[in-house]
Amino acid sequence: MNDKKLNFIYRLIFLVLLVAVFIQPFLSAQKFSPANDEITHLPSGYTYLRTGNFSLNPQHPPLIKLLAAFPLLFMNLQFSPADVALGEWKFGKKFIFENNADKMLLWGRLGPMLISLLLALFIYKWAGEIWGRFEGLFALFFYAFMPNILAHSQFVTTDLGVAAFSFIACYWLWKYYKTHETKYLVLTGIFLGLALGSKFSGLLLIPILVLLIGLKELSSANSFTKNKKRDFFKKSLFVAALGGLVVWAIYFFPADPFFYLKGYKTVYADKNANFMFYLNGNYDPAGWWHYFLEAFLIKTPVAFLLAISAVIIFLKKIKIERTALLFLTVPAALFFVITSWKGYNIGVRYILSVYPFLIVLAAGFPSVLKNLGLRRKTVWLIVIVILGWQLTSTIRIFPHYLAYFNEFVGGPTNGYKYLDDSNLDWGQNLKMLAEYQKSHAGTKVIYHWPFSDPDYYGITDNQALLKTKWWREPSGYYAADINFLIRAKLISFLKNEPSLDWLSLYRPIGRIGYSYLIYEFK
Repeated sequence: MNDKKLNFIYRLIFLVLLVAVFIQPFLSAQKFSPANDEITHLPSGYTYLRTGNFSLNPQHPPLIKLLAAFPLLFMNLQFSPADVALGEWKFGKKFIFENNADKMLLWGRLGPMLISLLLALFIYKWAGEIWGRFEGLFALFFYAFMPNILAHSQFVTTDLGVAAFSFIACYWLWKYYKTHETKYLVLTGIFLGLALGSKFSGLLLIPILVLLIGLKELSSANSFTKNKKRDFFKKSLFVAALGGLVVWAIYFFPADPFFYLKGYKTVYADKNANFMFYLNGNYDPAGWWHYFLEAFLIKTPVAFLLAISAVIIFLKKIKIERTALLFLTVPAALFFVITSWKGYNIGVRYILSVYPFLIVLAAGFPSVLKNLGLRRKTVWLIVIVILGWQLTSTIRIFPHYLAYFNEFVGGPTNGYKYLDDSNLDWGQNLKMLAEYQKSHAGTKVIYHWPFSDPDYYGITDNQALLKTKWWREPSGYYAADINFLIRAKLISFLKNEPSLDWLSLYRPIGRIGYSYLIYEFK
């Protein structure tokens, strides 16, 4: 095959994969009602743009909310600045459901989808520069069909944004040490600021970048000379200062020098001291050190786990530039370890920042196969099997990427036995619930997300709103929210109310997506 034809094939595959990155969340997003956090994120972003007031939802920096809300400025929406006084949740519910919720959400969700597209380009770029053009496509394929990425690129939430901008910042710093061109250090600082403006966990990026600069500046034989130490401090301060300027701009240049610190202090304001985290059917107020490790292992496709494991095990058999290896492994390890130590045990989304680095590292998988002495046909066969496995695992779960679980635990139907919250359902399946209730007249609903609006979708007979103890003598058909059932199991123990533990007492006869279990009582 001549070079011209080969280049055409590469470009075609590249474009097809980019389309896949965008079209999958675009199609799935239209099937969902607001995810819980969207009810405050999108309306808050709109108030920032309309009023310049950042008082709503201060526990999350504004960048993602601003980007998502920007298209809403061109819509004729009902909005009264006085409603902001209702607070972020009540205002959010009023704003979304007194307007065209579906239209507003789709336009708002385009922001995260475009950020995902940007991240895809940089994953391809970095993997290609480290391993080669084919491996760049290999990495892009993994990214395009990674359920956890697709899940969080379809909602107006902050996790994908901080993951994307953190990864790109590390790429530009790596590029700086490849070329020593100052423009790349400037880009590092800019993307640090974008990460900080996306989520407060972006603060982890500061010590990560400082550590990477230190490892490069102070690792040579003459590392402790005055010039080396001066360069380390100058570059670290330059990147941090530029990042700070970008954050200041994102907040519309506030006069208060402590604006970011004040926002950070509100991060734990909503924390319930009595909240119990959930893992493997157990509950604990402190969580588990291995929570995110297990979540990663059971919510990541097995094909990808095999590829990244092979690269790590046979790392000495492949050629990878030392600096590239450093810039991929150090951020991934620190994001993972620190999140495992401090992060809320409520979702794999908290370690989303780890995935881009691992995807680029996993792009070395074809090189591993070649260096093991395998024949060319065998290498191609294994690569096709791995990519095909990744593809089918992801396509089968459409549009329920949020509820993806791999074969280690029997797939998404068993997910509720291991994890809860945004690993399973985020209150986003009201459209499907409404369709089910319409076609199964008389079905009672148990929906517990307090700030969404089932009435908007025509859902009736929500038992969760009743003051009676309806669970003691159920009759007929019920569609029960899976997160409610997981929490009801705990409450049944704490309150000595065994009849509330439906997960243990009854066998469901069906399901709606992976959000609701259907029960029949004679």
